[in-house]
Amino acid sequence: MWLSEILDRHCQQRGDAPALAENGRVLTWRELRAAASGVAACLASQGIGLGDRVAVYSRNRSEVLVSYFALAYLGAPFVPVNHAMPAAEYGEVGKRLDIAHVLGEAEALSRLGLPTGSTTSFEDNEFQRAMTTGEPPPAPATGMDDTLTVLLTSGTTGLPKGVAQTSGALRQATLSWLAEVKADDRIRFLNLNSLSHGGITLTFHYLAAGATVFVQREFQPRTVLRALAEHDITHIWLVPHMLRFLVTASATEPVPLPALREILFGASPITAKLLADAARTFGCAFRNVYGMTEAGGTFCTWLWDGTDATRDVPLESSGRAVPGIRVGIRGPDGHPLPLGETGEIVVGSAGRMTGYVADPGATGEVLDGGWVRTGDLGLMDEHGYVHLRGRSKDLIKRGGQNVFPAEIEQVVGQLAQVREVAVAGVPDETWGEVPVAYVVAEPGAVLSRREIAKHLRERLASYKQPARIDFVEALPRNGAGKVLRRELTRPNGASA
Repeated sequence: MWLSEILDRHCQQRGDAPALAENGRVLTWRELRAAASGVAACLASQGIGLGDRVAVYSRNRSEVLVSYFALAYLGAPFVPVNHAMPAAEYGEVGKRLDIAHVLGEAEALSRLGLPTGSTTSFEDNEFQRAMTTGEPPPAPATGMDDTLTVLLTSGTTGLPKGVAQTSGALRQATLSWLAEVKADDRIRFLNLNSLSHGGITLTFHYLAAGATVFVQREFQPRTVLRALAEHDITHIWLVPHMLRFLVTASATEPVPLPALREILFGASPITAKLLADAARTFGCAFRNVYGMTEAGGTFCTWLWDGTDATRDVPLESSGRAVPGIRVGIRGPDGHPLPLGETGEIVVGSAGRMTGYVADPGATGEVLDGGWVRTGDLGLMDEHGYVHLRGRSKDLIKRGGQNVFPAEIEQVVGQLAQVREVAVAGVPDETWGEVPVAYVVAEPGAVLSRREIAKHLRERLASYKQPARIDFVEALPRNGAGKVLRRELTRPNGASA
């Protein structure tokens, strides 16, 4: 079983080295394995065992990762849940996925209104004692082909689905990533994204490499900057809007970060302006992470550090396939398309999901002959870089012409006064559907609709021009940092 192998290997080779750190509390590899073993015994005494799906409902904290390792020992698939998920939505998810038990923070658990005995609080004395009892590790209850976890999709177009992933799939995805990035045990990795969605796989990748993983419960930019300096963080993993906050905070409170080597970002595109600002601010390398929970995590990436060695990297792209993973572009008939033509991005990976829990219909729509249909539209250039054009569900059909939101967003994002932009389709009596641009301006910027429209007319065909440009204070996002376009197109979703 992959997670127990990670613990055993590092206990053998670097048992007293730090594995997990949070707010001054550090667990060595031996202490992490002992904590996971103790929690596994504690949960087993409550009747949790093989095949029981257990939700983990909490902010980022050490106990979350300990729980994942503990549940893996028991063969109880863990189901990470964002702590901000409303009780009503959790009720639907919990019923559909047949959740047997819920672990998490007391405050979050209290919102669910679940029966006594069906939850365990991290703050509970018995749970905390279990973290330090020093129980010997149990024999793993499952093998590589058994379900390790059920990861929830981001739910940008509806309720989240449960993606079943085996230990073997996670191992394959991990080995592919490590072959690409050459990670080692000198890395000090701070994950600023939630430990409750598909991005958790990236944290497991770096743990497998022996990195020290740092956890923070809240994202507060100045606190993060101080943590980067105090703990000599080498790698951070975030979404672009978090990076923007860090750049802004650093402008008013500069913090030297000589140890910082790489900033990883994903979930949404980064603007050229933000990348340039961040490069000037932090002076490190940047890595784009493009993946999908159903495909097993990351399947494309690029690395850019501003030197001649990476000057030819097309920064508007999503990168190239990592080792061991195939990426292709297919047309509507399912056949491969030539380079440069836009179609659906498909992924062939041994790390892919086994299916959606309790949803064979949706599983059949996504898994196709060994390939995962991403639902993303894009093209591949002559060097293998994938260029996104948007989600197929977001494709705007204007009078029979295909309009890709990402193409308009990239052009609008070239304006220095633009902080963020999202494009969505709205119904139109004449054309059937037309694009509307929702723009967040930089603070204090003097920016007009006329200026944006002129910039677009000079660069895009007439049918790609937005029918309307709305200024908004912020773009609505889900817990994974992805823009919720449907929220923008609802009445009162944007300001005129």
